[in-house]
Amino acid sequence: MKFKDFPLNVRLRLICGFCIRIVGSAIFPFMALYFSEELGKVPAGIIMTSFVIVGYLTGLFGGYFSDRFNRKVVLQIGQVIQIICFLGMTVAIHPSNNWALVVAILYFGHAVSNGLNYPALEAIVIDSMEESNRKAIYVYDYWLVNLAIAGGVMLGGAFYRDHRFGLFIGMTIVLTITTIVLQRYLVDTYKGNRSTPSNPIHGVIENYKIALRDRRWITFVLGSMLVFSTEFHMANYIGVHLAESFESRQILRIPFDGVRMMAFMQLENTLLVVAITFAVTAFVKRFKEKAVFFVGLSLYVTAYAAITSMNSFIVLAALAIVFTIGELLYSPIRQVKQVDLLDPERRASYLAFGGLTFHGAKLVAAAGIVVGAFIGPVLMSGYIFIFGALGAYLYYVSLYKMQAARQLAA
Repeated sequence: MKFKDFPLNVRLRLICGFCIRIVGSAIFPFMALYFSEELGKVPAGIIMTSFVIVGYLTGLFGGYFSDRFNRKVVLQIGQVIQIICFLGMTVAIHPSNNWALVVAILYFGHAVSNGLNYPALEAIVIDSMEESNRKAIYVYDYWLVNLAIAGGVMLGGAFYRDHRFGLFIGMTIVLTITTIVLQRYLVDTYKGNRSTPSNPIHGVIENYKIALRDRRWITFVLGSMLVFSTEFHMANYIGVHLAESFESRQILRIPFDGVRMMAFMQLENTLLVVAITFAVTAFVKRFKEKAVFFVGLSLYVTAYAAITSMNSFIVLAALAIVFTIGELLYSPIRQVKQVDLLDPERRASYLAFGGLTFHGAKLVAAAGIVVGAFIGPVLMSGYIFIFGALGAYLYYVSLYKMQAARQLAA
């Protein structure tokens, strides 16, 4: 299916998401550096950790509001808050002002608005999808996300240090334009589910009690958390391991140390995704979806586990290719299967609750630094592999074993 054949809501989501990500990727990865330089390392760590927590908790309420009321209205409110916050951050970060504390406060406002935006917009888009085009849509989304991140990181690397104010102006303009476009053209037929409790706190608790009772969904979320943790180790234990054990050398007259090796693998991953996504997708169409999914998972998990104890440039570069191909095989299928598990009446709440996937994976990966200090690189490879393999098993249980049991019961 071609891009022009996608529903209007989907095309708007992909285009607007690309524009926001490419500018956002030039700003957000550098915010920890900004707060560290202006406020100190400890306050910066507290701010960035709090940002994650606030974003997740707000997302839970965003999911509730998006299921109870018209989703486009919730989206409008979140977008307006986001524009105001970025407008304020743009003023505060101007070189003649540089009010870092104001930037930090407004950064929290951005987390709140994002928590409202994400469940509402994703639920609207999923409502617009048909089962026949979901996989094609997620393949395009996956490709565009990586393209935007690659462009954004290069943009940030070139301009963040000396032209930070200009990037914030650009982000404010992009947010304003995309907000106008979405409010003008996005179609939301969902009228809201007023059977949910009117008290927001009670409503959030009830909605997530229902999600917690959904065994297939919880098993899927836990599986995703464990599988994603294998990749998140790259920014934690793997980064520390390479910094300590990778022998500095010249590669094509370029000095490479452990930090540059990790950056090279991440760049390799992004460029490969941009270059071969559609070719790989076309090639695997001839094979059974279940086989493609688990072959991809196996490559993905095994490659990340192996990277943990390797320090050869050639081997690490080759493993980066392996985990990229694995990611290309399994990721779009995982996203399609996730949509199939969502309760249509509580899609936004389910999506918000599913944010535990990323936050839980980050905690598991962070714990890996402590574990790795006691067991060493080789055993750490086994540790990461076990987590990934357990996650793959939970995927099997949720997506196939439980589904087969339900079909037999029916």
